[in-house]
Amino acid sequence: MSRKDSEDEGIIQFDEDDNQQDNQNTTSAKQQPIKIRKESEDEEIIHEPGMQQINQQEQELTKYRLNRPKTSGQEMKIKQSEQSQNQFEQIQQPREHQSEESSNNTEEREEHNQSIINLQSEMGEQVEVDDIDQQVQPQSLQLQRIEDNDQQPQSQEIQLSQQQPPQSSNTQRHVTVNPFPQKLEIDYVRDQMKGQDKGRQFLTTPLKENRTLQCYIKRDKSGLARLYPVYHVYTTDGDVYLFSAKKVVMNTSSNYVISMEKKEFSTRKPCFLGKVRSNFLGTEFILWDEGKNFKKCKDTTLIRNQLGVVYYESHIMQNKCPRKMKVLLPKVGEMNIPKMFQPLHDKEGIQYDYQYNKRDFIEEFVNKPPRWDTKMKAHVLNFYGRVDQPSVKNFQLVKPDNHQFIYLQFGRVDDLLFNVDFCFPLSPLQAFQICVTSFDFKFACE
Repeated sequence: MSRKDSEDEGIIQFDEDDNQQDNQNTTSAKQQPIKIRKESEDEEIIHEPGMQQINQQEQELTKYRLNRPKTSGQEMKIKQSEQSQNQFEQIQQPREHQSEESSNNTEEREEHNQSIINLQSEMGEQVEVDDIDQQVQPQSLQLQRIEDNDQQPQSQEIQLSQQQPPQSSNTQRHVTVNPFPQKLEIDYVRDQMKGQDKGRQFLTTPLKENRTLQCYIKRDKSGLARLYPVYHVYTTDGDVYLFSAKKVVMNTSSNYVISMEKKEFSTRKPCFLGKVRSNFLGTEFILWDEGKNFKKCKDTTLIRNQLGVVYYESHIMQNKCPRKMKVLLPKVGEMNIPKMFQPLHDKEGIQYDYQYNKRDFIEEFVNKPPRWDTKMKAHVLNFYGRVDQPSVKNFQLVKPDNHQFIYLQFGRVDDLLFNVDFCFPLSPLQAFQICVTSFDFKFACE
């Protein structure tokens, strides 16, 4: 701050500290205002001698403060300030870039709108700028969505690859090859079914080894058979008729008659092939041939033989779960002839020999347990394209110690058709009888 005195020879200039004190004194005491004039470059500047020493001391102190070593706290503050400044610059740069892009876009849009206005004004149409903005904006939005969609699949694939767990050994062991042997020639089947006696021998004899017979069962519910359906069996190739089954009416337990005729089910006719009889609960089914009950026949040569026993596990007082089957069949010996089980008393037969561990001549089979599918939330089995609909009746018979080779499979195609595939050591009659047990209602299993 400078002050003019007419009597003094020169101009006196005060330092900033003295100026601050003068300002405080002027504000407090409300002294008269001091006139200030601008200094010219040619005028001499004269300092007071005391103020020059004070300025030198202050400069030395500032140099000492700058040169002395800094503490850790001061260094941390300096680093933080530098980091915050860098972050601010990084944030500010994209904003400036975006502002430049937006300004460019707005300029382009205005030019485009102006061109549209000029074009339509020449045609004699009046268009508002807001309407044009609404027409132009969706194009930019669509392009952005397309770009996002192009980027999304890669990110989604990465997320799926991270979320999917590694495949287990069970999924890697999935069998894709049909485990059944080669199909039986249809000409051979047609030739065997030409005569009644010849057909009986073919139906009651175990199938050829290393061969599979594919059939289908047609359920007939027409007319009076609505309550008690009739089941007819045909070969898949050639539609060769084999036999039929019908449930006996007015009986305390389930009893099915199997015949070589579609409409004749009398046990006294030569077309009669065998029976399937169950207990009251439906947990045990016994397979018989065309012979007679030992209680009603004195001739031992006419007494019936057991062809097998089928057990179903009871589910009374339990949660619903897939059926569990166990099938016991006579073992096939030399010359393709199975062991004969001809009970002459109540406590004789396959079921009692198995119960008393006399199992040398008994073949044991079980149904293959289905696996739980987490996606479908149901139990599933691989039927190799032979089954189309889920059903509690579907099953596959395997050995207890080997679940890979399937001896018999049965499954639903639609409401009235079911497919059956079987191979040695089962005979066509035994395979059909086992499938009939699956059709029957089971009080203790449903």
